[in-house]
Amino acid sequence: DESIPHTKFVEEWETMGLEKRIDFDNLKRVFERLDLKHDGRIDMEELADIYKALDHKPRKQTEYGLSEIEDIIWEVDEDANGWIDWENFVQLYLRCRKDRTGREPTRLFNLVEFMICDKDGGGTMSEDECMEILYHRFGKNEMMKLTDQLFKRKLDEAEKEFTFTEFLNLVDSNTGILAAHMRANKQ
Repeated sequence: DESIPHTKFVEEWETMGLEKRIDFDNLKRVFERLDLKHDGRIDMEELADIYKALDHKPRKQTEYGLSEIEDIIWEVDEDANGWIDWENFVQLYLRCRKDRTGREPTRLFNLVEFMICDKDGGGTMSEDECMEILYHRFGKNEMMKLTDQLFKRKLDEAEKEFTFTEFLNLVDSNTGILAAHMRANKQ
């Protein structure tokens, strides 16, 4: 019947601006893993516990006089209530995913992407998973230039597993190998 208007059912992930359902599912899984108290938000204590579980030592003080964990919360906490809720979490992910300027804060984004790949919670990601992230961030040409340098191994060696700290050594926007390579190529 043509008199009945056809309305498209919009899924929650679409209303949030995510491109794929899998992105929503992955973000939900990671948010739930970070939300150790199961109260719908991520606070400094929970973030510190996750870093400890990943054997990563955040800085005690940043250039802003805060601990790195306080600084991360401040970067993402749009409503200034001292924690990261689901909406803040998704918005951070979307901003960083779409950022082509390199100006978005990526410390929590790096953790989220790592945890998306670390599906079993074992504290590592595979070489292939790491390369997929790097491809999305830096593009095919840059990845092709650096692949041999970053992932070289003998034919009989197993694929490398990356810890969170090793992953940060590649991607961190200030200190990472790839970021330094990108800055050098822009000059």
